[in-house]
Parts: sequence; structure tokens; C-alpha cells
Amino acid sequence: MRYRISCDRWGRFFTVPCSVVDDYIKLSDGEFVKVLLCILCSNSNVADTEQLAVQAGVSEQTAHDAIIYWAGRGVISAESDDGSAVKSLENTVLSQTQSKTDAPVSTVEAIDPGRNSGAVKSMVKYSPKELAEIAEKNQEIKMLINDIQKTLCRTINATETAGLINLYEYYGFSAASILMIAEYCHQLGKDRFAYIETVARSWFERGIVSYSDIEAEIIRQSKISSYQNKAAKVLGLESKPSKRQREYIDKWNEMGFSTEMLAIAYEKCMDSKNKLSFSYIDGILKNWAGKSIKSPEQVADDDKRFSQSAAKKQGGDKNKETSYDLDEWEQFAMNYNPNSRGDKQ
Repeated sequence: MRYRISCDRWGRFFTVPCSVVDDYIKLSDGEFVKVLLCILCSNSNVADTEQLAVQAGVSEQTAHDAIIYWAGRGVISAESDDGSAVKSLENTVLSQTQSKTDAPVSTVEAIDPGRNSGAVKSMVKYSPKELAEIAEKNQEIKMLINDIQKTLCRTINATETAGLINLYEYYGFSAASILMIAEYCHQLGKDRFAYIETVARSWFERGIVSYSDIEAEIIRQSKISSYQNKAAKVLGLESKPSKRQREYIDKWNEMGFSTEMLAIAYEKCMDSKNKLSFSYIDGILKNWAGKSIKSPEQVADDDKRFSQSAAKKQGGDKNKETSYDLDEWEQFAMNYNPNSRGDKQ
């Protein structure tokens, strides 16, 4: 969608440095941007964090952090009441950040996906200025953020960026692995980053962390999804299968039955019940599994054997009944005296 923008009705206006948009807007916290706009719009060279907080609709602490953040980026220059440069205050924070961001490397090495369940529930937290600093210092993370935004077709916010860095630094996923998980979720129509994190953490708990393992899991999940969709069509389902129905379908998939076999079982179900019954189809498939029947040809052979057996059994019963009647008639004929006509002898 494209829009034609007109700015002819501008009244008072102010200048925003291009670097804000070119270099920082993707990674900057939205509240920090609001505070910066209020600062740039002001006619005074004094910034009162209390007034800024009210004007921007943020907390005073956020206003304070925003000044430190933008001063650290070189967008503005500022000094505190005692004359000390804000940059020196930020250097203190960044030195703490440096030790903090270095820690996850050893932490990741200590994490065993199959052992350290407590670590899975934890999450390192970063402030917006720390996120920007990490992205600037780590080109792989910076590229990952850009690639994720291209995949999701939108800009991710500070919370999502923090989650992304956690997956990279704390959980030990490579940038390529995270991007592959994001692309997989995007194809499923699940673009919320919370969903991407949930999938990644779930796989982490199962020991699926390396690129090759993630690729194999995506292929496996895709095959399951494809089988479910084909099975739903074969069974005439007009809506998405319910949880219980998916359990049946997944079970049949694990039993090794093709959707072609499901179609045959479905036809037999409809011939017998005149309605769809998952339990009835399950019974048919269990019977076939017990006989190692896996193909339509084997089903046809089994049906033929059943028909022949049934016909033979029925024929045997008829012969037995006919033989008995003939023997009885012969015995009656031998003992019959037409002259007696029922008289006593």
C-alpha cells in the first residue's frame, strides 16, 4: 500500500538528525524516540526529566535513560547538574554491560539441553541501550536482526530484540538456526516473536539446537503437517481436524499407512456405517496392521480371501443341511407302508 503525503499545512516544525532514522530507529525503544522528539522540539537547552516524562507519557526513569542513550549515540550532547558529561555515566553502564554480555558465552557452554532445565526457564534482560550496543559490536547479531525483520516484513521492537539476543547468546542457537526457525514459523502464519521463542525453547529442551537438527525437525514437522492436510481431505473434513482427530491421524501416520490406504478405509467405513467414524477406521487399520497389510493390492487380496472363505463356509452349511434332509427322507421312504395309512398294525 502506498500513500501520497502532503506536509503543506505544517505550522511550527523542528529538525531531526538523519542518523536517528538511518542508524538507530530499528533498534531504538519507541519510548526513547518519543523523548528525543520532545527534546528536539523544545526551545530550551535544558531538559527536565520530570517535564519530559509528562510530555512524552513515559516514566521519569525512562526519560533519564533516553537522554543517556541518545547522548551515547552522539545524537545529542548533555551534561548533568554537576557539570559531568552524560557520556561518562553511560561508559559506567556499558562497562557493566560488557561484563554482562560476555557472561552468556560461558553460560551457554555450561548449558546441557538435556540436563539444565532450570536454565531454560531463565532469561537475561537487557535495556534498550544495551541492545543497541550489543548489535553495534556484534555484526552477526546486527545482520540477524535485519534478516529477521525482512522475514517477518516488519520492524521488531526492543522486547523482541532482547528475545532474539537471548536465543543467540544464552540458549546457544546460531544466527542461521534462529533465522531458519523464524522462516518456518512465518510459513505457518505465526509471525509473533513470542511464538518463535516458544518453538525455539521447546526444541532446546528436546536437545534440538544445532542447524542440522533443526533442519531435520522442520522437515519432520512439515511431513506431519502435510499428512494431516491430505488425510483431512481424504476423510472429507471441511474444517481443521480437532485435537482428538489429529491424534488418530498422527497415529495412523506412525503406523505407516499412506493417505491412499486411509481413503480405502474411509470407503469401507461409509459402506458399513454410512457416516464418518474415526474409531471404526482405526479398527480397520489396526486389523490391516495385524496382517501386515500396507497396500491397496494387499487389501484386495485380503478381501478376496475373506469372500472365498465366507462362500466356502456358507456352501458347506448348505451341503450339510441338504445331506441331512436326504438321509431323513430316505429313512422315511424305507419305512413307509402305504397300506397302513396310519392304521395300527
